[in-house]
Amino acid sequence: MKINFNISGDRLKPCDLLGLGCFEGDKHFKEILAHKNFSGKAGETFFIPASFVKKAGAVFLIGLGKRDKFTLEGVRRTAAKLISQGKVFQYKTLSLDLDSFFEKFTLSEIAQAAVEGARLSSYTFNKYKSQAATDKKVEEFDLVSKDQKNAKAVKASVVEAEIIAEGVIFARNLANEPANVMNPPALARAAKEMAKKNNLLCKILGKKEIQKLKMGGVLAVSQGSSFPPQFVILENKVKSSRKPIVLVGKGVCFDTGGISIKPSGDMDKMKFDMCGAAAVMGAMKVIANLNLPVKVIGLTPLVENMPGSNAQRPGDVIRCMNGKTVEVLNTDAEGRLILADALSYAERYKPHALIDIATLTGACAATFADLAVGLMGTDSELVKRLKEAGEYTGERCWELPLWDEYFELIKATFADIQNISKKYAGTITAGMFLKEFAGHTKSWAHLDIAGTAWNEGGPKPLSPIGATGVGVRLFVQLVKSYI
Repeated sequence: MKINFNISGDRLKPCDLLGLGCFEGDKHFKEILAHKNFSGKAGETFFIPASFVKKAGAVFLIGLGKRDKFTLEGVRRTAAKLISQGKVFQYKTLSLDLDSFFEKFTLSEIAQAAVEGARLSSYTFNKYKSQAATDKKVEEFDLVSKDQKNAKAVKASVVEAEIIAEGVIFARNLANEPANVMNPPALARAAKEMAKKNNLLCKILGKKEIQKLKMGGVLAVSQGSSFPPQFVILENKVKSSRKPIVLVGKGVCFDTGGISIKPSGDMDKMKFDMCGAAAVMGAMKVIANLNLPVKVIGLTPLVENMPGSNAQRPGDVIRCMNGKTVEVLNTDAEGRLILADALSYAERYKPHALIDIATLTGACAATFADLAVGLMGTDSELVKRLKEAGEYTGERCWELPLWDEYFELIKATFADIQNISKKYAGTITAGMFLKEFAGHTKSWAHLDIAGTAWNEGGPKPLSPIGATGVGVRLFVQLVKSYI
């Protein structure tokens, strides 16, 4: 699908379908809003024949809801609805009138959000389908406006949106691959290949190097698998006097739970347990291609958690890279063990900000469903930046407390700490566990994407069933806030 930005003036480029946003009570559509089936509420749609606008085969009104509550996510979803409608009627050329949106956002912001919505909603993963889909696809998507003054800035935003969408799609593709294809060495190779194509530095540590670093968590989780662990380090080529931002992503390429094996139902979804690593890799790709003048380093420990003959056992005590000992009471709480070593490794960079992202706890999904990312942190300024980035990108974050009293729930009998809570607060105590390995920096935050990393009940406005690529756009917006 080709995406263009056109200054329409008083003339509209011919198209099969024109999309117009319509707010509740909009005077421009007074007669249409009087229709009993359309009032302009968010998500409502109304189809109008060709006579309404010249040169448009038909017009598709999309309800935007109340003006004061409208967000850029509404723009993304509006574009997604238009694309969906175009596919239903097999239209080849679509246009979206950017001027029909509320003035609280700049034209550039609206254009960027529209492109993101169009690209991300059009994503498919049909690599393993033996027969390609025969559905006709939208060939051209035009963004139109009468605003000539901001044309240059808008076109730059369209390019930026394309780059961001490519990063999200890259992350989705990695996560949607089956685990028999995307094992730890394969994921490390994919990261290296991506880095080479996108002007990033890449270093991969193998098992011997991981052993030398005494990464006890990474080694313990991976010891039941026939695939060796990998530790991928990505770095953008930016010279800066400021300390870097370090992103850490959990990369469990498949999680059986180990000896504490998971129920068989839905275990196939555990190929998505590397979505945190995929998000970091996708974000690094975007950061490099946008030439953001901020030093950023991505760390992704990659393992497979299997119940092999050499797998770690409940009751084992392991020593992580920073010297702390962990009593492993449940081998299915493995993500925090590999993140512990990655967070410890980050100390050598003396990060300005350190953020980890992981499909960490089912408790987080139980709390927020697929509507929010669980957020915890030691720095109120970093937490604020992440929340603002989440609101801007639609990847919303909600903060949970890290009160000292919660540490009592992970005090171990035979080691410094244990890897699961004694009873309650599964998401928070997982954050408390990670905090023990991020104490070398004052600015650390943890993102739990267990509920948002993939769709399983059905397609969502911006993504089909499968990996969502959550975290990529959030990280990019966060890094931009440091420019």
